[in-house]
Amino acid sequence: MTISYDLYAETNPAFVSFLLYRFVKSFSEGTSHTPHISLAYLTVPLAMSERLETSFASTNVSTGFLAWLNRFPESRIGLQRDVAHSKHVTTAGLRAALHSQLLNIKPDGTLGIGVVKRPPENAKGKLSSGPKNAVSRAERLGVWMSQVGSPALIFSALEVAP
Repeated sequence: MTISYDLYAETNPAFVSFLLYRFVKSFSEGTSHTPHISLAYLTVPLAMSERLETSFASTNVSTGFLAWLNRFPESRIGLQRDVAHSKHVTTAGLRAALHSQLLNIKPDGTLGIGVVKRPPENAKGKLSSGPKNAVSRAERLGVWMSQVGSPALIFSALEVAP
């Protein structure tokens, strides 16, 4: 039996919108803040990157964003390129999430949870391991980034230009 990897399924706007929904949800839990829309363009390539799986596997929610970067400074290598290459995928996912009202953009440029019926909590559990891990990384990034501060600080720490 041949097993193939379906990259198209993971770059599908519906999947990316679900990934961003889980990022925004985890960012917003435990804080009154919501993530700036620019952070979506960091979250998608970081969460979907298989090369970073080992760095995330050795952390947990309490590790923190800056501690993760300190332990794995190589995470920054190629990130600017990854952000540029994933820009269209992120934009399509954002559009899908906004059009379906899964997410909304607030007047201050932050992303909030939309008004439609939300995906069931067990939706992540129904995914295969690759996409499930990507969603878990997005959730972890949401918690971590909510504790860092401004988007400018996050971009600076990752050495990426918006």
